[in-house]
Amino acid sequence: MHVLTASALLRVWDRGVGQSSVTQVLSLLAEAIPKTAVGELARLPIGRRDALLLALREQLFGSRVQTVVVCPQCRDSLDLVFEVDQIRVPLKSETQEEFVCDVDDYQVTFRLPTSEDLMMVVHKPEPGAAKQLLLERCLIRVMHRGETTTAFPSSLAEPVIERMAEADPQGDVELAVTCAACGYQWQVLFDIASFVWREIGAWAKRLLGEVHLLASAYGWAEGDILRMSAWRRQCYLDMVQG
Repeated sequence: MHVLTASALLRVWDRGVGQSSVTQVLSLLAEAIPKTAVGELARLPIGRRDALLLALREQLFGSRVQTVVVCPQCRDSLDLVFEVDQIRVPLKSETQEEFVCDVDDYQVTFRLPTSEDLMMVVHKPEPGAAKQLLLERCLIRVMHRGETTTAFPSSLAEPVIERMAEADPQGDVELAVTCAACGYQWQVLFDIASFVWREIGAWAKRLLGEVHLLASAYGWAEGDILRMSAWRRQCYLDMVQG
C-alpha cells in the first residue's frame, strides 16, 4: 500500500465530493493500491475491503479512532475512543467463495456482499428494499428438502443475513456502548467507509485553509505548498500567525 501524498489525497477527495460512499472509498483504495484495478477492489467482500481501509486509515491518521455517538435513550453525546486493533479481525489467507445456511427444511447457499453489490442498491429509497435486493444478489442456490427451488420465504432472510455477518465479521463491526449519563446500553454499527471519508473531508478543509493562509502571505502556488512536508508547512504557518 502506497503512502499517499497530500496532493494525491486532496485529489481523491476533490473527485469524490458528491459521489456515493462506495465510489469514494474505492477511488481512495485505488489511489493507495495502484496496481489493483477498481473493478477488482469492487469485487472484494466488504470485510476484505474494510480491512484495507482500516490499514489505510491507520497510515493516514494513526491508530487511535475518535468519534461521537448520541444515546438513543437520553440524547446525550458520548465520545468514543478506541484503537484500530480493537476492531481489526484477522483475515484468513484463503477466501471462501460460498457459504451455507440451514433453516428448517431449507438450505441456502450464498456469497458475501461486495462493493459492486452495494453500488447496485445504493439508490433504493427504502432501506428494506435495498436490503432485500442486496440479499437476492448474493443468493447462489436455495434448496428445500433436497430439491432446488426458486422460492425464498421471507422467514429465511434474517437467518441468512445473520450468517453473512458471522462469515464476514470485519464487514459488520458493532461497538458496545454504555451511556455515562443514564446507563443505557446499546450496539453502534461502525462504518469505516463513511467514517474515514468524513475524516478526509475534515483534513482536506483544514489543509485548504493552510494553503490559503500561506498563498495569501507569500504568494506561493498551491502545488508548491502541498509539496512541503507537514512540519515545514506548520513552521511557516506559525510565523504567519505570529
